[in-house]
Amino acid sequence: MQQVLCPQCGAPVKFTSTASVMAVCGACRSTLLKDAESVRRIGEMADVLEDYSPLCLGAAGKYEGKRFDVIGRIQLRYAEGFWNEWYLWFEDGSDGWLSDASGQYAVTRRRKVKDAQGMPAFRDIAPGDELKLDGQRYTAADLRACKAGGAQGELPFVPGEGWQAKVADFRSLDAFLTLDYSDGPEPELYIGKAFDLSAMQAASLRSQAQVEETAGRFRGQIKALACPNCGGPISFVAALATQVVCPSCAAAVDCSGPAAEVIEKARKVQAIKTTLALGAQATIDGNAYTLIGLMKCADPDPEDPSDWIEYLLFNPAKGFVWLVETDEGWERAQVCDTWPSHNNATSVRWRSRLYSKLYDYTSRVELALGAFNWRVTAGDTTRITDYQAGDLKLTRELTDTELGWSASGPVAPAQLAEWFGDPALARQKAMPRRGAGGGYRKWAWTAMIALGFLNLGNIFSGRFIPILIGMAFLWFPATLADKLSGKDE
Repeated sequence: MQQVLCPQCGAPVKFTSTASVMAVCGACRSTLLKDAESVRRIGEMADVLEDYSPLCLGAAGKYEGKRFDVIGRIQLRYAEGFWNEWYLWFEDGSDGWLSDASGQYAVTRRRKVKDAQGMPAFRDIAPGDELKLDGQRYTAADLRACKAGGAQGELPFVPGEGWQAKVADFRSLDAFLTLDYSDGPEPELYIGKAFDLSAMQAASLRSQAQVEETAGRFRGQIKALACPNCGGPISFVAALATQVVCPSCAAAVDCSGPAAEVIEKARKVQAIKTTLALGAQATIDGNAYTLIGLMKCADPDPEDPSDWIEYLLFNPAKGFVWLVETDEGWERAQVCDTWPSHNNATSVRWRSRLYSKLYDYTSRVELALGAFNWRVTAGDTTRITDYQAGDLKLTRELTDTELGWSASGPVAPAQLAEWFGDPALARQKAMPRRGAGGGYRKWAWTAMIALGFLNLGNIFSGRFIPILIGMAFLWFPATLADKLSGKDE
């Protein structure tokens, strides 16, 4: 480790990693460039936007049995939001990166590309594309061109003026692959796995009080926010600072800069009645969650239109949970850390269960209120494919820049009332058990009743053996079909 004094303010600055070429002074934000044995100031780095991440400089953890320390951070911003890349220094003298995006984490480390000619060009990649590497099939999950919004600590490169990161992320089960095109047309390759913060030393992470004290603002700048459009209070600016939507006038407010700006005014504020209100508190699995955002979504299919409400809840330690309210009842949904594998054209396998394809449809945002960790705009559309295994559901969500998976299951009204401490919620409509009794067996049972009714005369006259055989031919194929489709619960 090398320690120097900042040429600007005299504060001590450490270089922990031998691979680090720059560090940001924690006292004055000066960017210090390490050149041989000397250090010089080359400017001032923008401050990072503090969010609800529990990670921080100095945090420590383990990955594949090796200890690492978090020694730097670069914040990458794009049109719809931002994410953090934490620079890691391992005990064996190697380095890596810990991606931190909306409560999803992955550790990746750089590796050599055996055949750069086999890598696709950045402009040719689209979410859902497949790539084979070392015999493993990866699926393109995220495609971004972004800029450095701020930095802390040490970094192995200098994000100079006009620097732009071009990265494509691929997923395969829990494996994570990044192709980084920031330095040219040939990508640098980083490979690793989804990461659980349980592998971090708990005492080295930020406490809930520390998170809540700093989240959603630049240090010493934005502490509270009145809507620039109508003056109404926006109480969740501290939740997630990328964007909030004013509950009073539905103006979308961008909070990623030192001053809030109205980025889109809603000319017609649509009245929306929801079962749950912004700010509602819930205790789920022993953890306290706050309802910070809600969206009204619709399927614009003219032949079978439908709409529903999606509620975003947040806990600093556990991340995000979605509650979805439809005309059939309630579901709880969470983003999948581990992706499913494709079984065939109409099914996928996840956590040893077979999920069969239900239907494809489009989700369009009609109205959004509260705080979100990405920029939500009315009219945003997502292509959805649902898969089912009994009561459980997997959802594939595809946009022009991103592909993701989430898992959901039904929530009973009594459970909802217990979570929010509101007995009135127990009177909400219950989600039907989609897999109860099996989908094919339900129709087979109906056909068997009809068969028996139409042959009452034969039954009373003792000629019931052919009828029993006919019923068997209805029931057993239906049972087999339910087992193959995952509806046998």
